[in-house]
Amino acid sequence: MKRIALAALAAVILPVAAAQADPFAVAYGNTVTQTLPDGRKTTIYINADKTWERHNTDGTTVKGTYSWKDATHACFVMTDPPPPGNAQADCNEIKGDHKVGDTWTETMPDGKTSITMAITAGR
Repeated sequence: MKRIALAALAAVILPVAAAQADPFAVAYGNTVTQTLPDGRKTTIYINADKTWERHNTDGTTVKGTYSWKDATHACFVMTDPPPPGNAQADCNEIKGDHKVGDTWTETMPDGKTSITMAITAGR
């Protein structure tokens, strides 16, 4: 689930990095929602201070930070709850040009799972 959420997070906010100084700017103050194949929804917030949080359908919240590996790859680290001792950052390519109001389908890294993504105004 963590990998799905983080890959989707990277796929969501996604104005082309070269076209904008901050590729995630469209997400600040807005809501990213992912709907899994079984209908469960997860809400993700991305913040200008390079933090993120994911609100899971079971009522739990996961928080973390992100950084840019290069112009097109964002790396996400879970900080709360603390990740397992050997956890590494999940780095994902940022592609696409989604805007507030968009809904689209993403194929996850396993190549099999598709989820529906949406970005809506406000939190």
